[in-house]
Amino acid sequence: MDNPAKTVFLSEIHLLPGERWWGGGGGDGQNQPYGAGDSPRVDLRVHGNTSSPMLVSSAGRYVWSEKPFGYEFRGGRLLLDSDVGTIEPVQAGKTLRDAYLAVAKAHMRFDGRMPPDVFFALPQWNNWIEIFLHGMDQKAAEDYTAELASSGFPCGIYMMDGGWLSHQGSYEFYAKDYPDPKGLFDRIRSHGWTPLIWTAHFVSPDSREYKRLRHHDTHACLDYLAYRKKPGSKEAAVVRWWSGISAIYDLTKPEANAFYAKTLHDFVDKYGIAGFKFDAGDPAMFVEDCRFHDETAEPVDYTRLYAELAAREFPFHEIRVSWKCGGLPLVTRLNDLAHAWTGPRGQDRAIPQIVAAGLLGCPYALADMVGGGLEVSFVGKKVDEKIFLRSAAMQALMPMMQFSPAPWRHLSGEGVAICRAFADLHVAFAPYILETARHAAATGEPIVRAMEYEFPGQGFARPMQQFMLGDRWLVAPVTTPDDAKTVELPAGTWRDDLGAVHRGPATLRLENVPLSRLPRYERV
Repeated sequence: MDNPAKTVFLSEIHLLPGERWWGGGGGDGQNQPYGAGDSPRVDLRVHGNTSSPMLVSSAGRYVWSEKPFGYEFRGGRLLLDSDVGTIEPVQAGKTLRDAYLAVAKAHMRFDGRMPPDVFFALPQWNNWIEIFLHGMDQKAAEDYTAELASSGFPCGIYMMDGGWLSHQGSYEFYAKDYPDPKGLFDRIRSHGWTPLIWTAHFVSPDSREYKRLRHHDTHACLDYLAYRKKPGSKEAAVVRWWSGISAIYDLTKPEANAFYAKTLHDFVDKYGIAGFKFDAGDPAMFVEDCRFHDETAEPVDYTRLYAELAAREFPFHEIRVSWKCGGLPLVTRLNDLAHAWTGPRGQDRAIPQIVAAGLLGCPYALADMVGGGLEVSFVGKKVDEKIFLRSAAMQALMPMMQFSPAPWRHLSGEGVAICRAFADLHVAFAPYILETARHAAATGEPIVRAMEYEFPGQGFARPMQQFMLGDRWLVAPVTTPDDAKTVELPAGTWRDDLGAVHRGPATLRLENVPLSRLPRYERV
């Protein structure tokens, strides 16, 4: 079924006139809404980032399945292939909002819980890009910390990214490079910041931890690691990922799940850390040769359990991959973006992907790091100040804002001042952002909303580089290098960030937009 040439479509749904669809794979948000033409197949069995077995339409219809499916749009039809048979659409109303709220009520877990306020109220800082460029050691982390403290930028969450541990699964710092990790985190907390640290579910083969998880002190096999697929094999599965090969905790076994959680708690308690940036968990990692304790579990079920562990055990967390987790209080990071306007991981993917995450029931999302979080974009290259500042503007009025490349190291003096102003703008909007987050926790409504969600039937059911923040603010960042922006205002009265009042519907063409401006329009 993974080979599109051999795919057998079990369900065929004919599209209604003008009907457009969102959902499924959030990492495919740049291709949404679907329906205007043919689209490549998306297989939710192996799709990374935020995903769920659902699609919602502008005509008030949705599809849902308890199991993952593949889908594509072809010739005016939605084609679905599923291991459990046909999937029928549900007519829940007339609009995208009707469809989404119906599926959220029926299948998601919104109960008023949300991540801690500080995630929304202040910009976050993650040292990944700078330690990647300057050394994954304590000196690089200390330098970044000290410079941030004196920069004048606001900070709430401080994330220590990867490269700190002696080996996968050890939960000990590599002593040669980190001689005083407790002192480092004491200093981070002394600034009033909440520290998090990178982790993943991997265990280095043949390490002490690997042997312990397989044999423990009694030499009795505890089955805490996933096995290879070969029937009857007691050999631990080996997962290939971007840093090499590793075994993994079998999170489908309750005892292993609890042991992993305790290991994490013991580690953060030892160093005074609040929680984790949970990386990896992509279902495609587990397809090749993983067999779980729960023999009914699919790779996506492992992904779901990993995200659920984060939400259950650590209110302070970040996670990049989740499956069928709509309604959980998950801090969701979108896929790594490049330091580029367009392309396979361009900055132009941020808005459609964060819109898609909201329509999958994951409203507490952030669009990677300001300027991009893909480290290879910065190696041996000069930071493009325009990309960086347009990215900062775009994130300023998203639910969360996260920096990594240090503005004071890469930008001009004027650029640093502009960047700091966007960070301050996020802080100024924090009361409203928190209001929308609490509303999302209670109702499921997205924080970042597609234009079609808020203004059905006004011609917005198409790809757009503007969005609604709640029901009050239309945000229209400049996302191209020409400093221009076309803004499409719905019906009603709108006041822009310069104080001018506009009557919609209207199309505004902005030229020579200063780098210091984020075009935004308040509904009045």
